[in-house]
Amino acid sequence: MYAEIVRLTEAGHPEDAVALALKRLGSTTTDATLHYLIGRARMKQGRWGDAISAFLKAESADPDGPAREAREMLDDILAFYNKDMYNQ
Repeated sequence: MYAEIVRLTEAGHPEDAVALALKRLGSTTTDATLHYLIGRARMKQGRWGDAISAFLKAESADPDGPAREAREMLDDILAFYNKDMYNQ
């Protein structure tokens, strides 16, 4: 089940990966792996806020899973701001 979502994301079809993951989620909103995979696909799309939201849902369901590290990485990326890098 998860392998197809990963394959779609890595093949450059993150929108299809998200659609499949949401379909699989259905009424089971506590599947940490599906939320994590949605977050990865959202990252691929450049939808950082949606990715963080998905990672937070995954963390809520599984605090020791990989979503915490992914969210922290995104937080670090988004917090980085260096005006000196502009106009070079």
